[in-house]
Amino acid sequence: FDTTYKTNKYNLPFAPFVGVSGHGQNFLFACAIIQDETINTFIWLFQTFLECMGGKQPRTVITDQDTSMKEAVPEVFNLSKHRNCLFHVKKKAEEKCCRTFVTKGDLHADFIDIVHNSLTVAEFERLWQEMVQKYDIGVVNYFKIMWKERRRWAPVYFKTDFLPLLHSTSRSEGMNAIFKDNVASTDNVISFMTEYEKISERIQDMEREQDSLTRTTKPTFWVHNELEIQASRMYNRQIFYRFKKQMKFAAQLHVDVVENGSRFEVYKSSMLAEKVFRTRRYLVLANLKQEEFACICGKFQKDGIVCAHILRVLVNLNMAVLPDKYYIQRWKPKDRKYVRDKQFNVPMELTEASRHLRYSQLSTILNEMASDGARTNQKYLYVVNESERIFAGLDEMTKADELRELQARGVVVEKEPPIQMQVPHPDGYDNL
Repeated sequence: FDTTYKTNKYNLPFAPFVGVSGHGQNFLFACAIIQDETINTFIWLFQTFLECMGGKQPRTVITDQDTSMKEAVPEVFNLSKHRNCLFHVKKKAEEKCCRTFVTKGDLHADFIDIVHNSLTVAEFERLWQEMVQKYDIGVVNYFKIMWKERRRWAPVYFKTDFLPLLHSTSRSEGMNAIFKDNVASTDNVISFMTEYEKISERIQDMEREQDSLTRTTKPTFWVHNELEIQASRMYNRQIFYRFKKQMKFAAQLHVDVVENGSRFEVYKSSMLAEKVFRTRRYLVLANLKQEEFACICGKFQKDGIVCAHILRVLVNLNMAVLPDKYYIQRWKPKDRKYVRDKQFNVPMELTEASRHLRYSQLSTILNEMASDGARTNQKYLYVVNESERIFAGLDEMTKADELRELQARGVVVEKEPPIQMQVPHPDGYDNL
């Protein structure tokens, strides 16, 4: 939620509520033109927004450092986590402390590393104090302010909060840019409402387009292994490509086993480590019996996408696929009203018309079946027995198809005579 922009004609703050769609794109929930930026105005606006959303509060709210918002957000969104925009905090730091950054050597690189890469609260606070002492910046006022307000903006304090693909109000500012391109500075409120509806519909069209791409196009694979095939099935297209980036990053990492089967340390290769300000090792915990994984980076908790560190551990454990519980519903392809291949999200009308597509889909299904069936001997025997039954069924269907083809050509097919068997008679005679 951001009120940086103002309307030219009326000089009133323009306030869009922008979130993240199921495809990871900007999504406009609502917007307002407000008279002022007082606490009472924000409380009224948030209450109105909450009513429009059916009383459902957002999980997390990001705003700038406005003091009125600081009071109004928890008043209305008492179940939401409120944080300040990281981009604005860093931008103010660079503006207010420009001379300090220029004259203090590696201060800026150290500052960015601490803010973005600290893995725990303890590490962040320790490194911050060391930075203040090392560069002698204890008297710089804005560094004092940032330290005092650190729990409202530093990412490390929000590691366990679901805040997918967000750190700042940049999405809101991006939405402002869309309005700026489509609404003239001299437009009145009525004209603005007309354009607002068009822009809102355009955003929804973009979502529908992404659904269509997931439904009708094949994804671009990197290595085409079982994990990547599974992810392409479980994620919509845009999120799958984000996941693929994690796979590529995982290939550049190394892993050390701290405790066999349960504790691992993952770290960057020496070539990548040379490019970072401070090297770190990422602790990954595993419970193989429960198929549970947790990484100190907290990416899955924040973004709902498994991080590269866990993916690297999966490779080390020779696990071909990711447990289904790590594919959250938010990022999955949307269901459709027409009949679909539910497992692979392909419309039935497409598989009916393409033998190649049917072969491709069956190859994926049987590949996953083989992977799962090989886990235990019990599963293996079950798949073998069921395969024999399926082959028998396929053979019957083939014979039926051949019979229909002959009949269509006018060929008379005589039924095969019954098989004769000789049964020994109790009196010694042979009965047929």
